[in-house]
Amino acid sequence: MTRRRYRRALGAGLALAVAALVTGCAGIPQSGAPQIGQVVPADEDPEIEFLAQGPEKDATQEQILRGFIDAASSPRDDYATAREYLSPAIRSSWEPDASALIDQANQRTVTAVDALTMQVSLVPVASVDGSGEYSEFTDLQATTRGFSLVQVDGQWRISAAPDGVVLDEQKFSEVFNPYALTFFDPSWTHLVPDLRWFPSRASTGTQIVTALLNGPSEWLVGAVTSAFPEGTQLSRNAVPVVSDVAQVDLNSEAFEADDVTLQRMQAQLSASLTGVSTINSVSIAVSGNVQDIPALSVPGTRVDPRPLALTDDGFGFLSGGSVEKLPGLSPQIEALAASSAVVNSSHSLAAVLTADGVYAVRQSQTSGLRVDARVGLIAPSLDRFGFIWSVPENEPGSLLALRADGSQSPITSSWPDASSIQSIQVSRDGTRLLALVRTAGEPRLLVAGITRSGDNNAPVSLGDPLVLAVGDGAGLSATWIDEITVASLTGASDGRGEVVTQVIGGESDRLATLDDAVQIVGGNTVKQLRALASDGSVRVLRTSVWQTTATNVSFLATQLGSPG
Repeated sequence: MTRRRYRRALGAGLALAVAALVTGCAGIPQSGAPQIGQVVPADEDPEIEFLAQGPEKDATQEQILRGFIDAASSPRDDYATAREYLSPAIRSSWEPDASALIDQANQRTVTAVDALTMQVSLVPVASVDGSGEYSEFTDLQATTRGFSLVQVDGQWRISAAPDGVVLDEQKFSEVFNPYALTFFDPSWTHLVPDLRWFPSRASTGTQIVTALLNGPSEWLVGAVTSAFPEGTQLSRNAVPVVSDVAQVDLNSEAFEADDVTLQRMQAQLSASLTGVSTINSVSIAVSGNVQDIPALSVPGTRVDPRPLALTDDGFGFLSGGSVEKLPGLSPQIEALAASSAVVNSSHSLAAVLTADGVYAVRQSQTSGLRVDARVGLIAPSLDRFGFIWSVPENEPGSLLALRADGSQSPITSSWPDASSIQSIQVSRDGTRLLALVRTAGEPRLLVAGITRSGDNNAPVSLGDPLVLAVGDGAGLSATWIDEITVASLTGASDGRGEVVTQVIGGESDRLATLDDAVQIVGGNTVKQLRALASDGSVRVLRTSVWQTTATNVSFLATQLGSPG
């Protein structure tokens, strides 16, 4: 699959979005992250590399159909060239933005069904729906799309066509780009990305804002929230860009917003529009009245880039061949003979797995408190609200939220068919749970939104999960790499490990295999992804080769963030 190019576009767009998340400014940063080319006037279509050709005179039915599919790869002027292939009866009603089907170009065939009907057979590898949500197909199966043709002034034209477009992988990478819509976590502390894909054109900003106002993807409903008052929409179906400023004019429902809500709305818009190369800042108006909105500071979720681990020299950050211990936590974790640990962003609380259960370890105390004594527990997770997540490997439905004082409550899980569970990890912003389970003898990587109680942010239930890409073999470990990227580790019977990374709402990638790996832990980027081998060596991927960076490590700990 020709993914390298749009992986670069995704990386650049998310780098900009992360910058916006950290700064929380009303203006989108103009330095620090790469900009794409020169500023383009708002009435031009930027970044379109495929130039479509209109129908040739006396073209055959097959030539018209193939020409139409090729021309529909260009969204310029609302797919004006592609519409030339359509009969007048459907020229304006055809909806190209309804969906995009990405297929293998060398598998596409065209056949005649009868004198006025043709059929395209193709093998889709992914799709994008009308709201920009991307889905990757794991089971590649051929499908068909039917078209009818008619003579118009002696020339063949298409009289019936499915809404949406078909693009091969290369053209998709040239035409579509990823944009991270952003919503708040329920505590209004962090911005959470919801990745969507739109064709790059003058109306891309409008599509992004419209999708943002329509709310999060279904799987995130209940886990995130939006600052925009209910019923808020664009007052006109356009977001003009004037001198690099996106002018967002909202309807009267936005009058309900107070000053803090306006700041949050501005933060969501600024971060969501970051990936559009023609936009460097955002101006909000309500029914034509421009609002003066101060910048809102939104914290990021970066972790210390150094590995946090238990070694022969103790528990702490590995730095220059020594171990920098965490005051108050390290002695307790060492005394417990821990086999796993996760530490909160302030280094004041850790969740620890031992041979006799899960412990809550507080910096302010001298010994840990056992909060879960069940048999067969897997490594626990910890969320930013201080709740410890724990579950036995062979009872995947028995998920508990534990407090540091020992109280506990059940969480309604969303994997009823799972026979076992190998790994759980809450995202650093506390809104999503990543779970590696086993179903019907196969590993499955799931991510689900977390619904919390409004009183104390206690986790209550998980939403319907998204199924992510995972390798073959036995599930071993899964981790968050950043706000929107995860990785999983599976192991074959011969000891070979397979690491698969997945952008949630985007593509997956299989990294180089490695031998005898038992755990992976994320940092801030894929380059900071670390794997622990059974011999205690820590490995990092460097130019397609896993290289050893540390030895004598018992386990790698997970961080929720970095102090300050």
